[in-house]
Amino acid sequence: MREMAVRVFAAEFNSSDYELREGEEKSSVYVITPLGARINRLLLMGVLTEVESRDTEGGKLFTAQVTDPTGTFRVSAGQYQEAASRALQSISAPAFVAVVGKARTYSPEEGTVYVSVRAEEIAQVTQEQRDNWVCETCSETAKRISAMKAAFELSPPVAESIARMGVPKRLSEGAALAAQHYKNVDLSNYRGMVVEALRSIPGVEDATVEIAPARPEAPQLPVTNGTELTEVEEKLLIIIGELDRSTRGAEWDDIIRIATGRQIPEEQVSLAVEGLLDKGMVYEPVLGRMKRI
Repeated sequence: MREMAVRVFAAEFNSSDYELREGEEKSSVYVITPLGARINRLLLMGVLTEVESRDTEGGKLFTAQVTDPTGTFRVSAGQYQEAASRALQSISAPAFVAVVGKARTYSPEEGTVYVSVRAEEIAQVTQEQRDNWVCETCSETAKRISAMKAAFELSPPVAESIARMGVPKRLSEGAALAAQHYKNVDLSNYRGMVVEALRSIPGVEDATVEIAPARPEAPQLPVTNGTELTEVEEKLLIIIGELDRSTRGAEWDDIIRIATGRQIPEEQVSLAVEGLLDKGMVYEPVLGRMKRI
């Protein structure tokens, strides 16, 4: 049976160092995240910002970076992932993409674990689709936060006891594994991550997330709508577009020079660019340069 693709943010996924193998040698392998997501396959969406290729003994290998509001996924596709490889060759960065792939771990030395995604399918998507994924992933993350809160209230944190607190089975099993392995997880940090992810969506200027008591229903994620971009952000987006005449992007010094020439104080420029980065409207291909999405 094909595994369900889990929705997870880069910050949670990249913090994982627990690999779980079930059954015999060729059985399923899972990455267990600090919030108890049990990942064999995952669905992610974000901005494709970089694609590289290199020749290996097994043929050409493509590696890419896909950035969501919390961090960057490392994605790869080789000769056995033909559809994903073709997509990475045909999609021009920067672009919003959806990736379905397998979670992979790599241990270059004892005690060090890195995670990545071996892509199965990659497709270009709209910003609206990316924003919908962010909302859905916020909801799934909030459920895991509640399950972990229940797990940390128990000693020992076993799945059966967590389930008796009203947590669904799929969440209680992962929460028990995570609580036993990671020991101390700062749930408030992940709560803040969810809030910031919601605020990255254009039109959402405020958001709150409550770590609710364990229960079958999903925690509520209320938001308050606001304007998509501030006036200064709109002006900065135009300036970056005017300067962005190369693949390397607009230089920071040029952005400052033109913005101040148009009566925008330098401190407001910095704040506005941070807002555009958070909202996924621009990205930094190299240090000190900005490009529009």
